[in-house]
Amino acid sequence: MDSQKDRKAAILAATLSSLWADTEPAVRERVTAIALADADAISDVFYAILLDRPDSNAFLSHTLVQERLRPSLARWIGALFTASTDDAIAAVLEQNYQVGLIHARINIPLTLVNAGMRIIKKELSARLLAADLSRGQTASAILFVGELLDTVLDNMHEAYLGDLLGNVRHQQSLKMFMSGPNLALEGERLKSSLFDWLRNTVVSFYAHEDSGHASPPPIESSDFGLWLNHKAELTFGRVTELDHIRERTNRISAKVTAAVEGGWITPAFVKELNNDVTEIAYVLGTIIEKAMEIESGRDPLTRLLTRRFMPAIFQREVAISLRHGKPFAVLLMDADHFKTINDTLGHQAGDAVLSDMAELLHTHVRAGDFVFRYGGEEFLVLLTEMDEASLRVKADQLRRMVEEHRFSGAGNGLRVTASIGAALHEGHPDYEHTVRRADAALYEAKRQGRNRVVIAGMATA
Repeated sequence: MDSQKDRKAAILAATLSSLWADTEPAVRERVTAIALADADAISDVFYAILLDRPDSNAFLSHTLVQERLRPSLARWIGALFTASTDDAIAAVLEQNYQVGLIHARINIPLTLVNAGMRIIKKELSARLLAADLSRGQTASAILFVGELLDTVLDNMHEAYLGDLLGNVRHQQSLKMFMSGPNLALEGERLKSSLFDWLRNTVVSFYAHEDSGHASPPPIESSDFGLWLNHKAELTFGRVTELDHIRERTNRISAKVTAAVEGGWITPAFVKELNNDVTEIAYVLGTIIEKAMEIESGRDPLTRLLTRRFMPAIFQREVAISLRHGKPFAVLLMDADHFKTINDTLGHQAGDAVLSDMAELLHTHVRAGDFVFRYGGEEFLVLLTEMDEASLRVKADQLRRMVEEHRFSGAGNGLRVTASIGAALHEGHPDYEHTVRRADAALYEAKRQGRNRVVIAGMATA
C-alpha cells in the first residue's frame, strides 16, 4: 500500500474505533443484533429498489443479484456491524476500499452508490425505531448507524475517486503513447486496408454484374473500420477530423448498400466511391501528421502498451461490448521456460526473444486489437469483436506463429514456444473478471504441458 492510502485508512480506522468506544454498549449490542438478524431482509429491499432504477440496468440483473450480490451484501452488513476491534476494523476498511475500486472499474455512478447506502441507512433506522430502546438510546443508535455508514462510504469513495483520477491521467498518457513514431507505419497500414476494401468492393460489384447479387464486404468490418470504431478516439481524442472521417465512412456504407439494393452500380458511382475513400485517406494523413510530435509511456523493451493503460481501454471495450452485443476476448501469452533462456543464454538473449515476440504479436493482430506487455515474459492481447470460433483460430494461429519462428536470441536462431490462455467477455461489467478467466486458462495450459491453447469454457487445443 502507498503511504497516502495508509494515512487515510488510519484516520478512518481511528474514527470507527472512537465511534465504537463512545457509543453506549447496550446501544451497540442492539444495533449489531438487528443488523445480523435482518441483513438478508435489508439486502432484499436494497436490490428490489435498485433494480427498478433505470441507471442500474447496466450493472444489475435479477440472476446476478439472486446468485451473488444479495448474499454478498448480507455478509457485508454483518461484517460491518460486528467490526469493533482494531483488526476487524482494518479488515472492513480494506474490503470497502476494494469494493470502491470495483465500482470504479465497472463505472458505477457515485449517485447509485450513495443511493444504495441511503437505503441501508433508512432500513436500519426504521428497525431501530421499532426496537425496545428508550428515546435517547434510539437517537444514539440511529446516529451510530449513520456515522458508521458515512465513514465506510467515505472509504469507498476514496478508492473510487483515486482510481478515477488515475484513469484520467492514464487516458492522457495513452493518447500520447498511441501518437508516437510508429503511428506513421500504422497510418500507411490503415490506408492500405482502406484501399484494399475499395478494391474488393469494386471486384464484388463487377464479379456479380450479371446476377445482380453483389455482396461487397462491409467497410465497418475492414481493418480500417475496426480501427476507427475501437482505437481512433483513443489515439487522437475527440477531434473534428475524426467526426469527418466517421461521417464519410457512414455515407460510404449507406451508398454501397443503396447501390447494391437498387442495382445502379455504374462507372460514375465507382469513381465517386474512390473519391470518398481518397478523401478519408487524406484526412487520416493530416491527423497523423499533427499527432506525430507526441510520444510517451511505451514499454522500453517491447514498445508495447503497458498495464497502466488497461483501465482506459478495457472500460471502453466493455461499454462497446454491452452496448452492441459484440464481445471482445482476452488472450494471455507466456513464453515457455523463459527462465531457462535467461539462465543459459543470458538476459540479453531473453530480451531479444521478448522483443521478437512483441513484434510478432503486433504484426499479426488486426488494427482494432490491442497488445500489452503484461509483465515479465507475459503478453496480453485484447481482441475486439470476437466469437468463440474466431478466438480459437486466432489463438492457435499465434501459438503456431511463435513455435515456427526462429528468434534472434542466440547464434543461428532460437526455438521458443508459448502457452496461451484466453477468455471471451461474457457480459460482466468488470473487465478484471475476464482477465482472471484468461489467467486461469493460461495456468491450465502450463499445467497440461505448455505450447498449447486453453480457452476458458472450451476444450483444450
